[in-house]
Amino acid sequence: MTFTRCLLVAALALTFTSCKDKAKEERKIALRDFMHGNTGDAELAAAMEKARATVGEFLAALQKPAQGQSGFIVRKSFPTKIAGKQQILLVNFVTYDGTLLRGKVDDNTFQPGSGVPPDGMVSFPPGEIADWMFNENGKTVGGYMLRVFKAKFPEDWEKARYGERIQFKE
Repeated sequence: MTFTRCLLVAALALTFTSCKDKAKEERKIALRDFMHGNTGDAELAAAMEKARATVGEFLAALQKPAQGQSGFIVRKSFPTKIAGKQQILLVNFVTYDGTLLRGKVDDNTFQPGSGVPPDGMVSFPPGEIADWMFNENGKTVGGYMLRVFKAKFPEDWEKARYGERIQFKE
């Protein structure tokens, strides 16, 4: 399974686990809100800010990948039909022409009102990135939002088998 697919499967497993009671349903909603940046969490906001501040590192690697660098993914905020809410979605097959990033939304958690076209193809300036990551010799570079998630929800991280599939490059 590719790095992108592993990341997507793990995120979906966390977001859409089956819920048999109200507590589990509330937990599912809380996790989805967190993954979409709808919590007001200061650490998550700082992670997104760090991703934006270091986007140059991502763009340099994307434009000229070194040996062992692959699986370039960004997370971008899209609107929802609910005022004050956003959905931060995975975009892969990312390219950069010096002005705009282009890629395909590969995240089936998106909801109506996102503005994502039916084919999933989107383009946007690098300043709209909420997070970025790529694989470098089996380790994840970037992924600042995921790092916060791992720290705040270690049990969910392990249940989704992130611990085995995603190792961060420090």
